[in-house]
Amino acid sequence: MSLLTGRMREEVEEIILQGIDHVERRNILKIMGASPEGVTYSEVLRELAMNTGKLNYHLKLLEGLIERDDQRRYRLTKLGKKALMILGSMTEDLDEEALILVSTAKSSKDEFISGMVSWWSRLVLFGSFTAVLGFVVLVNTMVGAGEVTEMAYLWLTVPLVLLVAMYLWLEKVKREAPERFVEFLKRLGMYK
Repeated sequence: MSLLTGRMREEVEEIILQGIDHVERRNILKIMGASPEGVTYSEVLRELAMNTGKLNYHLKLLEGLIERDDQRRYRLTKLGKKALMILGSMTEDLDEEALILVSTAKSSKDEFISGMVSWWSRLVLFGSFTAVLGFVVLVNTMVGAGEVTEMAYLWLTVPLVLLVAMYLWLEKVKREAPERFVEFLKRLGMYK
């Protein structure tokens, strides 16, 4: 009989899902699972070739799944072993039909993310263009009224350069790493 109540069961599921939700955390769990005697921080850092800030972030999110002993070696907790077992079972015995479904799901996800990035880049472009156009009209009116000098036109270059840089960045993200853009939106709380 399970000791887990409904709320506790949900918390355990959340901790495990958080642990296997990101490729870097999955890799950390696999590294620790492959070494029952534990691994040092430096060994994990070297194995994953990531910076310390990023590793610290992922280790913090793995609390409850990993522990550090007196010799400063990290190893999986009982819950961490369960998470690794779940992770391993996800890819066991996949047949051709399952692999086709994975391919279809990935394609749908990529299309969705690409569409979202395209929508955001157009929104940023339109909003920025509207703001710059409004600023041009304001400056032109003020110059015509003699309230400012023509030097004010130089100030137009700053938002214009920012507009172009932001649009180019969004287009680059769309081509190269749409998942990073979605991660950015998640951090802003604009995407679940």
